[in-house]
Amino acid sequence: MKVNDHRIHFLYEAWRSGSMRAAADLLEIAPSSVSRQIAQLETEIGTPLIEHGRREISLTDAGHAVIDYYRARQTGLELLEGQLLEISTARTGHVEIAIGEGFLGPALYDTLDDFMDDYSGISLTVSVTDTTKMMRLLLEDEVHFGVGFHPVSHPQIVSRYRATVPLMAIMNTEHSLSQRRSMTMEELCAEPLALMGPNFRIRQMIDEAAINNGLMISPVVTSNSIALLARMALADRAITVLPAFSVSAELASGQLSAVSIQTPQLQSVYVHLLARRNRRFPAHLSELADQIRKRLLPSALSSSNE
Repeated sequence: MKVNDHRIHFLYEAWRSGSMRAAADLLEIAPSSVSRQIAQLETEIGTPLIEHGRREISLTDAGHAVIDYYRARQTGLELLEGQLLEISTARTGHVEIAIGEGFLGPALYDTLDDFMDDYSGISLTVSVTDTTKMMRLLLEDEVHFGVGFHPVSHPQIVSRYRATVPLMAIMNTEHSLSQRRSMTMEELCAEPLALMGPNFRIRQMIDEAAINNGLMISPVVTSNSIALLARMALADRAITVLPAFSVSAELASGQLSAVSIQTPQLQSVYVHLLARRNRRFPAHLSELADQIRKRLLPSALSSSNE
């Protein structure tokens, strides 16, 4: 069977954009051209690839198979480019990763500095985002890999590495509970709280833990900024709930305290290095992922145990 990758590209963009019109805008061509290319592709393959008569693109099983083929081929080309990059020592290209805000700090910065020193010809995009959006970016091949908290299971996303990092109650050292070794969910929910928004996995796990204990979470401050949440704790306006490594500098300086929360859901939180299933990494990507695994995630664990 002869498969036209150029036509598959039109199908891929229509599927990714959600409609032929959106794909046409992206490709800067007429919608009829996108429709015609997909129709010709269906004729070549001999089976419908989309469910016709719908405004939004919905793939048939055959359409999903063709998209999987196309993505595997693109990944293979990326791997080949990486191998040729190593052979030629030109060391040029682009790397895109996604990471949660809580990982921003010296360990990450040093890792990126070393990578950019070793691969000075490679440009880098780092998207700071929540785990839910990170999953979408991985599925759509917008990023090569991501580092995030306790993602919801998805058949097309795999964890290349994971480490356990408990969530802790973070508070000002002058707070009446700051010298405790642990506190209950009831005690936590009775305090003013500053928490991540409901789209963040950290918040979802806190909500689940509260519900499992017959409690309700009602934060006085909600934000997508860990820096702001830490500021609320520093000002002794609220307790926040984060992994200890997210505020390691403030803990080390004695400005904040971390108290364990007595609930299993918050003691078994995993940090994952995530990638799309079957995505193969060229050498430079594997090296960056390995350095993050060795330097960033272990540092998170050691901070959480302090």
